[in-house]
Amino acid sequence: MQRISVYIPEDTRKRINIVAKAKSKAESEVIRDALEEGLEKIHPKSTSAQALLNFVKMIEKIPTKGNVPKDAVENMDYYTWGGSKRK
Repeated sequence: MQRISVYIPEDTRKRINIVAKAKSKAESEVIRDALEEGLEKIHPKSTSAQALLNFVKMIEKIPTKGNVPKDAVENMDYYTWGGSKRK
């Protein structure tokens, strides 16, 4: 685990203490649990199936006829993710 320092309001600190005592847990565990729950709400972990569907949607955007760049294979990273082209 990584150690970080965070400034929190006094009211939040009191709430953490109350929850920790009520659940017989360490304050650090209460904080980790709350962070994980909050992060899951604002940025859910992607499942393998969802990641695959997102990948398929991205692939569908790549042109297959007509305007395919001649250097598409050579600069696959550029056309897929952006950045700079190879020379």
